[in-house]
Amino acid sequence: MDLVLIVFTAVSGFPWLSYGESVMKYGAIGDGISDDTSAFQKAWDSACNESSKMGSVYVPEGKAFLLNSLHFRGPCKLKPLLFTMDGEMKAQSDPNKWQKGENRIIPWLIFDRVEGLVISGRGLLDGQGKGWWDIHCRDHPGPMMIFSNCRNVILKSLRFRNSAQSHVLVMGSQKVHMEDIKIKSPEVSPNTDGVHITSSSAVSITHSDFATGDDCVSIGDQVHNLSVTFVNCGPGHGVSVGSLGKGGTEVAVEDIRVAHVNFTGTTNGARIKTWPGGTGYVRGIEFFDIRFTSVKNPIIIDQFYGCAPNCVQTEKAVHIEKVKYMKMSGTSRTEVAMKLECSGKNACSKVFMRDIDLSPANGIDSVTSLCSFVQGSTQGTIRPSSCIIQ
Repeated sequence: MDLVLIVFTAVSGFPWLSYGESVMKYGAIGDGISDDTSAFQKAWDSACNESSKMGSVYVPEGKAFLLNSLHFRGPCKLKPLLFTMDGEMKAQSDPNKWQKGENRIIPWLIFDRVEGLVISGRGLLDGQGKGWWDIHCRDHPGPMMIFSNCRNVILKSLRFRNSAQSHVLVMGSQKVHMEDIKIKSPEVSPNTDGVHITSSSAVSITHSDFATGDDCVSIGDQVHNLSVTFVNCGPGHGVSVGSLGKGGTEVAVEDIRVAHVNFTGTTNGARIKTWPGGTGYVRGIEFFDIRFTSVKNPIIIDQFYGCAPNCVQTEKAVHIEKVKYMKMSGTSRTEVAMKLECSGKNACSKVFMRDIDLSPANGIDSVTSLCSFVQGSTQGTIRPSSCIIQ
C-alpha cells in the first residue's frame, strides 16, 4: 500500500492528527475580506520544507479566506504532506483583481511536482466565477485547482462551486484518487467541467456528485488506467472521452472504466468525441451499470466533433475500438437514444453492447438508434434495436 494511503487511513481514524499548523499562525485573518494569500503560501512553504516526519497545513472551520493565485510547489522534503481544509476558501470575484502573468491570468490553486499529498476536510472552495462567464474563455484563468506532475495524491470530501472555468485539472500526474467530492456550478456557466484529466495514469474518481455547465468528467489525451465509479452527474454534459485529435494530433487513450453512474437531465451521457483528421487510438473503454434520466444523448460516439455538418473531407481519423456498453437503462429526451457516428476512413471496431434498455422520456413518442461505420456485436436485450454491423 502506498504511504499516502496508509497515512490517510490513520488520520481518518484519528482526525486530530490532520490539523497541523493553522494558516492563522502565519497571519491569515479569515474574515472573507482581507487578502490571506501570503499567509497560505508561508504555511505551505513551511510544511513542505520542514524536517519533521509529517508536514501539514490546516485551514480552520468557521473562517472564510479570500485568496489570489497560489502556487504550491514541490518536491517537498516530507512525504506525505497533509492539507486539511475545513474552512472556506474564496477566489477574487472581480476578474480585474486576479493576478496576471506575462501572457495570461494565473490560475487559482496549483499543486506542482508534489509527491505524497492528502487534501481533505469539510471545507468549501468558492471560485466566485460569475464575473468570468461573460468573458471569452481564452481570457479565463483556467481551472480552480490544478495537479501538475504530481504523484500519490488523495483529494477527499471537499466541496467546489462556481469556478471561472474547469474545477479540477489533473495533468501529467499518476496515482490520483478523488472521493466524496461535490462540485456545483450553474448549468449555464460555460466550460465549467467538474474534473478534466490529461496526460495522466492511475486516476480514480468515486462516490462523488457533479452539477456543472460542461462535462462532469472529461478525459483528454494521453490518459490510461482511469476509473469513474459511483458518480451522480447532472446537470452537465456527461462523462466524455475527448474531445481528441484536434488539429490532426495523434492521441493515445485506453483502459477507461465508467461504472455505477447516474445521469440526470444532462445533454450527454456516455460520450466519446474526436475531431476529423486526428490519428492514434481510443481503446479499451467500458461503460457499465449506467442509469439515464431524461438525457438528450444517452449513448454517443461523435467522430465529427467541432465541424458537423460542414466537415472538411480527410483521410485520417482516430481509431476507436474495444468499447463496451453494458447494463445501461433509462430515458432519452430525444428520438435518437443511441448515436454512434464513426468515420468511414477508420471505422469503429469491436464495439460490444449487452443489456441496453432505453425508453422515451416524457414528450417523446419513441426512440431509435443511428450508426455509421460501426462494427461489433451484441448480447441480451438491446432497446432500441442495435444498428451495429455484426
